[in-house]
Amino acid sequence: MNFSQTINKFHYLTLGIALAVATPVLATNTDDAWILNKQGLYKISQGNTKGAIADFEKACQLDPFNDTALANLACARNNLGVKYAKQQNFKEAVRQFRNAKDQKPEDISIRLNLLSTLVTIKNVSEADREIKELLKLRPNDSDLAIKAATAYQKIENSNSAIATLQEFTERFPNDYKANYTLSRLLYLNGDLAECRFYLNRCLEMNPNDSKCSDLLSKLDKEVSIEQSTNTFTGKHFELACPDSFSEEWVEELLEQLESAYEEVGSKLNYYPEQKAKVLLFQTNDFKEVHDLPDWAGGVYDGKIKLPVPMNTIPIALKGAILHEYTHHVVFLASSGNCPIWLNEGLAQIFEKNSEELPEIPEVYFEYDEKLQSIDEGFKSSPNRITAIKLYKLSFNTTCKLINEYGWNSVADLLRLLSIGKSFDEASSEVLGESKETIESRIIAYR
Repeated sequence: MNFSQTINKFHYLTLGIALAVATPVLATNTDDAWILNKQGLYKISQGNTKGAIADFEKACQLDPFNDTALANLACARNNLGVKYAKQQNFKEAVRQFRNAKDQKPEDISIRLNLLSTLVTIKNVSEADREIKELLKLRPNDSDLAIKAATAYQKIENSNSAIATLQEFTERFPNDYKANYTLSRLLYLNGDLAECRFYLNRCLEMNPNDSKCSDLLSKLDKEVSIEQSTNTFTGKHFELACPDSFSEEWVEELLEQLESAYEEVGSKLNYYPEQKAKVLLFQTNDFKEVHDLPDWAGGVYDGKIKLPVPMNTIPIALKGAILHEYTHHVVFLASSGNCPIWLNEGLAQIFEKNSEELPEIPEVYFEYDEKLQSIDEGFKSSPNRITAIKLYKLSFNTTCKLINEYGWNSVADLLRLLSIGKSFDEASSEVLGESKETIESRIIAYR
């Protein structure tokens, strides 16, 4: 079961080209530069961005002090970069954004477009450098600090994300949004005492904030249980479990987790670099901490949380581990932008057997429903009977999708979703078919 919250997504921003036409100064070069600038503006209006860039460049060469032509050149390069990014030509997009940044270094939109592309291609060192430059440029901008933390999260650098917002909230302790975002990051990172501090600060600013009080209540329950837990670190996981479990039992469970890391990673072509946090609860403790329907067998909220009945052997948790770990990978691979039906469908496939997908002749929807209706159903707090139906629909449609188009297509879909594309846009690009055609191939109607 997936209860994760979506990571804030970057959106590419196109910039308006300046329409100013100043009175030319005496020199011929200056006159020619303004003519070229006007010519570039005309080409922009005709959709010829590359031609416009050539004209703006010539204008700047003739008159290096023509700020209008220089701004137009930067904007045109930025807009061309946006076009390349949408075409997934990220190498050329980065080149255009960098050139635009050099020509208009104070423009935050250009820098954010560059950062978004660097994050998308997982260029960690360059993304880190760009984040630091942005923060120096606007050290007092709350939204920018949060976007910087988001970028760090996307490149799986939680420590830098937290440090960025801690430094900001030290200088601006009354910035609610920064404090709340920081409290969420600390909770996901397992820093419960620090999380409590910032949640309390948020509640001082807004005593009626239900999301803060709810998280604080859940945190208090986890802290009371955490006192009787041990923590173990594996290659790709940090595991906290009741201290009644032996080290031998824990080692076997870590093997199950590492096996899930390989299996899910190989199918979805995504291997997280940052260790996943896994919390095991006694069944009663799980129900005490999480106010979930009785049919929920686990939860993913940035951490993998599983109830463990007494005397359970590690192999018995294999299905639950694969299910919740799939949510973790899908969340990271899609930046939290995956439709619920696909997310839950993939989780069930790995839980059951990803190597042998059943052939499903028809997937029937009632009342001419569409795929979106599954997501709406999950969001409506379904009862057990409705939930069973929704999970079955998710499983069947996802199996049909994979049988029709293959695992590589699913991995490509997640990658496009991660850069903010809708499922309709991503599926059209990856599968080469319209949403209606795709739906007709994986579902049928009564």
